[in-house]
Amino acid sequence: MKKLPIFTFLFFTFIFSLFAGADESSNIYDSIISPVLEAKCVNCHGAEKDKGKLRMHTKESLLKGGRGAGDSIIVKGEVEESEIIFRITLPKDDEEAMPPMEDESHYNPVTPQELSVLKSWIKFGASFDMLIDDLDETGRKAAEHVLNNLPQKKLSATALLIPKLPSVPVADQNAVKELRNLGVLVMPIAQNTNALYVNASYVGKSFDDSSMKMLLPLTPQILWLNLARTSISDKSMPSLAKLELLERLHAENTSISDASTKEIAKLSNLRYLNLYGTKISDASIVNLRKLSRLEKVFLWQTKVTPAGAERLRENFVDRTTYANLVKQKGLLSTQLRELSSFHEKNLLSLENVLVDISLQSSDHDPINDKCPVSNKPVDDSHTSYFEGRKVGFCCEKCKSKFDRDQSSFRSKINNFKPSKKFSDASSKLKLSEENKDKEIEVLTSQLREVSLKISKMGPEINMGWSVAKTSE
Repeated sequence: MKKLPIFTFLFFTFIFSLFAGADESSNIYDSIISPVLEAKCVNCHGAEKDKGKLRMHTKESLLKGGRGAGDSIIVKGEVEESEIIFRITLPKDDEEAMPPMEDESHYNPVTPQELSVLKSWIKFGASFDMLIDDLDETGRKAAEHVLNNLPQKKLSATALLIPKLPSVPVADQNAVKELRNLGVLVMPIAQNTNALYVNASYVGKSFDDSSMKMLLPLTPQILWLNLARTSISDKSMPSLAKLELLERLHAENTSISDASTKEIAKLSNLRYLNLYGTKISDASIVNLRKLSRLEKVFLWQTKVTPAGAERLRENFVDRTTYANLVKQKGLLSTQLRELSSFHEKNLLSLENVLVDISLQSSDHDPINDKCPVSNKPVDDSHTSYFEGRKVGFCCEKCKSKFDRDQSSFRSKINNFKPSKKFSDASSKLKLSEENKDKEIEVLTSQLREVSLKISKMGPEINMGWSVAKTSE
């Protein structure tokens, strides 16, 4: 018998391996059902989360069902009665549909072939021992397709926002107990993790530099630390610098100074830093710039200047892009000031013209018969000019009262209409005010957009209300 060339042998071996996954003797639950559920359902219905009190990560929990459907989640032999099939086949925008659609990019629905296998499996008894060749022809063809295209797990948009927690060993319980006896809060930062949140702010001034050494046995576990309003000083910083996993640090209203930031700069995982009300100054910027993962920092009521804060930001951004945005912001600010100044002068001029026109009239006699103040007959010897018209009064006292607040008596002058000259000037003033608002809103909107882009570059730097106002 002639032997096959080695290349031909390897080629056929490769082709055979491609179809090995479609072996009809494979267990249908282990090879298809379980992977589909794992990829598309277990994220919400698994060991760590049981939405609707339903878990689907094991055979037992799957058959047990959930709060609403109970054990009707799978009804052996009854495809249409099985809640899982009902939920999978609902329109994707239905609130009860499974899996849910949060957004298109993370939507991971059950495919027609996967659904066909599920239906066939339930139709023939939903046995966990069932093989692929126990299905009907439609089910077997669908199973072959699924085996060659096994689904991948797709995290939802919400799940992607949840930070991945580090895997750390169990904390030294004696160290935890000693801190708790001191009044320090020590607790896991989330479920199913050994990473710790330590809050000494409750203890206040009694937590000092010597107390800081009590944290050292928990160096592998501390992820978040709150030392606000405690008595720690620069002497505590060498101990703090050993907390290599630290992501959040509250040190507000403590006595630490620029010397401390040399040690804080060693915390390479730090994302959040609160130094509000401390003694640090612009001298610390060179140290804070080393915190490459910094996302938010509070520098309010410190000696750090706005210029120092901007130097900090520059370290985290593309310098060219940042410089261009800062330049653009400066130009827009200048344009806004100049435009505001121009409109203010123009409006003031128009307002003065309107006042002059208001005090002039072509009327020979008062336009009213009754005094707008007393409603008595008018005496022609007592008159005033209002919006380009001559208005009469019964006496000098009423005239003085009218002159002090003319607009409040406008409705008391029967059938009053301003002069055409006044109306035209008033319309011109109103139009100029509207143009001013529109033009300033355009520039303000552009300035706001550029300022927002700058604020989103690098870490969020909180310098207090004064900076927040000027950034607008």
